[in-house]
Order: sequence, then C-alpha cells, then structure tokens
Amino acid sequence: MAPGDRIDILQRSLGGGRFESLQCTMGFAVNASNGERLGVTAGHCGAPQQPVGVKKWIVGEVVQSQAPEVKEDPNRPGHYSPVDPFAPDWGTFRLTDPQVKLLAAAPGMAPRSVGTARVGDPVCQLGSVNGRRCGKVTKVMNDWVVSDIVTTQGDSGGPLVRTSDNAAIGIITDAVTLTDSDSGQVTQYYSLNAVLRAAGGAQLATR
Repeated sequence: MAPGDRIDILQRSLGGGRFESLQCTMGFAVNASNGERLGVTAGHCGAPQQPVGVKKWIVGEVVQSQAPEVKEDPNRPGHYSPVDPFAPDWGTFRLTDPQVKLLAAAPGMAPRSVGTARVGDPVCQLGSVNGRRCGKVTKVMNDWVVSDIVTTQGDSGGPLVRTSDNAAIGIITDAVTLTDSDSGQVTQYYSLNAVLRAAGGAQLATR
C-alpha cells in the first residue's frame, strides 16, 4: 500500500455479510514515536478501531482520528458540511495483515521531508479517484492549506507534495465549489506538520 492508494474504511455492518464502507485515500507513511509504522488519511474517513480494507480484504484498522462535527444542510437533505471548517481532520491507521506492506513512496510521489506551505508553491496531489493532479497553493491559514486543484469525493486523505523540493505538505480533506466551472473549485488540506504533532510526535517515513 502506497501514497495515493484507495482504502475503504468500514462504517457499519448491513447484515448478511454486507458492510457500508467509505472510500478514501492513503496519504503518507509515518513512524510513530513507539516505532510503529502507520498510514495517514483524513479523520472524517473513519473512527478508531474501524476496519480498513483494500480490494474487499480487511488489512488494518484506524488507530487515531479527529474529524470536524458535521450538520445536515436544511436545503439539501442528505448533504452534510462541517460546523467548523477549520477543525482538525486527520487519522492514522495500522496494517494488521503481514502480507501487506506500507510503502513511503509511489510513482511520481516520493516525499523526502515535511514542509510548510507558502502561497504560490507548485504542488501535486494523489487521489484514489482523480489520480495525480497538480496546481499551486492559493492560501495558507494556520494548519490549513488551499490549492486550485480539482478534487472528488474518495480522494480524501490523499497526499499533497511540493514539487520543487519533494516536501510533504498536507492531506486532502475537502473540495469546495466556488462556481459551476472546474476552474472555480478549490481543495482544502490539513497540514502534515499538524498531523504529526497531534499524533504524538510521529515522523514522516521516507523509505
């Protein structure tokens, strides 16, 4: 399993061997302070102890998770949005299947360090739906980064890397449509530096 790969986090059992799951994306591999190797994804993808699946096989479980509280849009039943769009949104998961390895790099995505985003930075992301897409940082707000890259549901958790120095910047959390055209869509990311701090001093794995 590598950055940009699809993961499915099981939400609940539907009975009869069927489950409801949420498709997300692996962001980065990190080394926890206790030496355990973990994957990073978006917090809204799953809660602690929920199973993590790949291609219908259970391969791991969520370890830690922080996600924004959400509320239903009264004008759009079934659609939910964060009460606080700047609340932390990150999670970590461990692999429990010894046959599956957690890789630090993927084709076109090999982060070497953790960086702090700046407006104008050239960046690329990997999502399990949209694949590799590139653009630039348009805004930085404390632990949040915004880019002009178009994102789709299912890309959540995917990695954002600055292409000028291969620095890991953040993970995909949300796409906000400002207009009806693709050029009006921006994507919001949670800073990887913030994730590593909240995860108890974890460090980016580079190999």
